[in-house]
Amino acid sequence: MTAPSTHTIENFKKGNQEAIEEVYYFYKPTVVRFILSLIKDAEEAEVIFHNVFLKILRKKKDLDSEKGIRSYIFTISKNEVIDYFNHLNSNRKKTDEYYKNRIESSVDMKLEEEALMIRLEEAIESLTDQRKKVVRLSYFENLSYQEIADQMLISKNTVKNHLIKARLSLRNYLT
Repeated sequence: MTAPSTHTIENFKKGNQEAIEEVYYFYKPTVVRFILSLIKDAEEAEVIFHNVFLKILRKKKDLDSEKGIRSYIFTISKNEVIDYFNHLNSNRKKTDEYYKNRIESSVDMKLEEEALMIRLEEAIESLTDQRKKVVRLSYFENLSYQEIADQMLISKNTVKNHLIKARLSLRNYLT
């Protein structure tokens, strides 16, 4: 296939469909290969070529019929590839920032949880021995009121009372 003639370029500028297709099919393989050599992604190379061709179509009236459009196409292609890499770099920075923030917030939450657990342990230690034992059996060993009562040889109601008073003490200590 030979390069589009001056006459074809003139018809291209006028919006002639056959001239547009001739220019498109003439330059597509060469320009896509050029773009592909730079970005190493065939699908993206096709997308970039289509963007290039759309830009040329929008500015078709400004083309110089004598010079042809080869250098114009390759200049736009180079600029589109630069924009593509800038966009990738911007996305990479955003992704890095996102994960950095996630890690930092995760570390902050861990530190807050650890501090809260230390305060909770201190609050539990401030309880009477009987209440401390009831709280540990209820919350850390998941025993029922009846199981705690049987194990400690106290009534079920006493277990409930110890837990109610322990919760109040813990709430006051932690706030």
